[in-house]
Amino acid sequence: MKIRKATKKDISQMMEIIKLNNSWYSLDLALKEIKEMFSKALIKPTYFVVEDKGKVVAFNGFIHSWADNMVVDLFWANTHPEHTKKGFQSKLIKYLIKKLKKERNPKVKMMMFSTRIPEFFKKFGFEVITPKYDKDYVLMGKSLR
Repeated sequence: MKIRKATKKDISQMMEIIKLNNSWYSLDLALKEIKEMFSKALIKPTYFVVEDKGKVVAFNGFIHSWADNMVVDLFWANTHPEHTKKGFQSKLIKYLIKKLKKERNPKVKMMMFSTRIPEFFKKFGFEVITPKYDKDYVLMGKSLR
């Protein structure tokens, strides 16, 4: 297992995972969101993937908030259905928390995430901020201070 920054070559595998996990979400919009990492935008997302035996099995993205650069928004925490419950996403979340704590440039004070599975993220110290954020999503946050 290897955690690394996503490359353009990973996009097709990331999209396959999104298609399997989020059939209700626009694939065109998802593709646009992932490709934004490789754009020339001033504020753009960063994606990390978990690679196992040469294949992307999980990924997650984050971006510094445009409103408060000390807040990082996490998104697209996805694991291929054949690789769930193997600890890949847990290792990736722990990696991102450690990475963002270490960088602290600019000083990140909080990570925020909206999810349908709050119990999973509570294991990493995330707390519910708003229980009914967007349809069936819960807004969660974690202080990095």
